[in-house]
Amino acid sequence: MTRDNFIPEHRRYSQRLARLEEQNNSAQAREHQPISNKVVGIKKQRRNSSKKRISVLAWIFGIILLIMIYIISPLSKITDITISGNNELSNERVEKATTIWRGRLIWTAFLAQRHLEREAKIRDPQIRSLRVNLRGPQSVHVAITENHLLGEGRIGKQKYAVLTNGQLQLTTAQNTNIDFKGFEKDREQLKILGQQLGKLKPVIYHGISSIEYQPTKESPHQIILYMKDGNTVKANLTNVGDKLKYYPSILTKMKGQGVVDLRVGAYSYDYGSKDK
Repeated sequence: MTRDNFIPEHRRYSQRLARLEEQNNSAQAREHQPISNKVVGIKKQRRNSSKKRISVLAWIFGIILLIMIYIISPLSKITDITISGNNELSNERVEKATTIWRGRLIWTAFLAQRHLEREAKIRDPQIRSLRVNLRGPQSVHVAITENHLLGEGRIGKQKYAVLTNGQLQLTTAQNTNIDFKGFEKDREQLKILGQQLGKLKPVIYHGISSIEYQPTKESPHQIILYMKDGNTVKANLTNVGDKLKYYPSILTKMKGQGVVDLRVGAYSYDYGSKDK
């Protein structure tokens, strides 16, 4: 290589070396920046992080505060109650049994409805089930199902309403349904009969005028049902609910009023045509 060619190459090498040295100095300068600058940066990050945490906590506590204010304010109290499913029970009777009244805190009625249902069944056995639904910030809807009233019978000196679930409820009301007779000393038998009749469709048990308990040595569970259509039914109280459901179809085969015997099998005969 000639001297003339060597000089430009040497210059390029020197320039390249100078650039590398400059880059190295810049990197060292960044690494050795004052500690105070680093501290300022760290503090700034911490402040930003603290602000975010404070904002989140403020939102959470704000929401909790609003909920607490709502809970204890008049805005959370029931002002409107609607009731459905009650055919025999009055609205006032349902409200009394469920302890859901205007002025009660709405959230206590909604969150405690299992407890309310259990207590309502104890206060009024005619309530079979209930459900509380919110219809608005101050409005609730109470949906119930009933144990229907079959009629009344006497146990000892007390008069009891007989329900379709077999429960007996003390009553002083005037009976307009089935008159249960002969059960003065047979409380459990009356309960069994109530459960059996509860299996029937209302159109069938509403057609019964009265029932007499007439046990015999041959038929210890015998009952006599006097129907509103003029017929008489002989049955056993332990299975009358399973057999009396066929009563409408039996009527279609009868020519006139008579006796339907469901004690053993199921057959019928007109009054006076057979002595049983």
